[in-house]
Amino acid sequence: MSDPAETPKPHINVDSFWLPKPSSTFAKEVDDAYYITLWICVGFFVLVVGAMIYFAIRYKRKRDDERTSPVDHNFRLEVIWSTVPAVLLVWLFYLGIKGYANAETAPNGAYEIHVTGQMWNWSFSYPSGDSADELYVPVNRPVKLIMTSNDVIHSFFVPEFRIKQDVVPGMYSTLWFTATATGDTAVECAEYCGDGHSLMLNTVHVLPEEEFDKFVANHLEDPAHPLSPEVRGEKKYNSTCKVCHSIDGTRVTGPTFKGVWGRQETLEDGNTITVDESYVRRSLLDPQGQVVQGYPHTMPTFADPKVMSNRDIEGIIAFLKTL
Repeated sequence: MSDPAETPKPHINVDSFWLPKPSSTFAKEVDDAYYITLWICVGFFVLVVGAMIYFAIRYKRKRDDERTSPVDHNFRLEVIWSTVPAVLLVWLFYLGIKGYANAETAPNGAYEIHVTGQMWNWSFSYPSGDSADELYVPVNRPVKLIMTSNDVIHSFFVPEFRIKQDVVPGMYSTLWFTATATGDTAVECAEYCGDGHSLMLNTVHVLPEEEFDKFVANHLEDPAHPLSPEVRGEKKYNSTCKVCHSIDGTRVTGPTFKGVWGRQETLEDGNTITVDESYVRRSLLDPQGQVVQGYPHTMPTFADPKVMSNRDIEGIIAFLKTL
């Protein structure tokens, strides 16, 4: 896996003027419903506005004493303009409920991945118990996502797959998809969740079956060549901490990590603390226990090992020492 510092930002592949590239089995069904609705609206817009312009010109009163038409209704016309839209609405409802039902029911044997959202990143836990900072899935194989949030409401949105689902704290929501093309695409948060909402981006890597099996077997690393703690910590920083903590001294949501190791920090209660191994671990597991003065209470907890394991915490500590 490439170094996150060198990994390009996730992007959406554009397929047309209107919509992103369709990359899942849901895409055609969603796109068909969209285009049907679009052109029905365009047709009625042209019909209604065209008729309005025509009648405004054709029947404009030319003299003050000119009488208007005595016709006040047309039964046949009223039946037509009531029946045709009703039939179209029933058809659109059928398209919508059919797509909704398909999206709600994952096929038996779908590969399950647990997704956790929190300000402001996504983390992914696989059946083996291992976790990853980006989403890896096999092509042409159903994948079921079981999702929850550690803090506020987020919304898991993959435009190319045409899937979107709210992720709510204290409950689980699910969605599923089958990716139809290999490559990378973006995961976005579609529910405003705070200052870092626009940066809550991640990547879906759609792999051929053989490569995905290799990824699962190796858990992102070659067991024969494990990552050093510093490299592991840098990878975790880039995927999880970078949104709120800079390493160049820039002030963002949280304190900068530049020169942080061994630094004396003043807490909001007036006490001072030295940034060491114990402080970093406590800050990750209980971030509201020791908040640095002048910064908001926005950092979520990383106590869930599916989000941050002990090896990740040790890696972050090692990485901070290098700064």
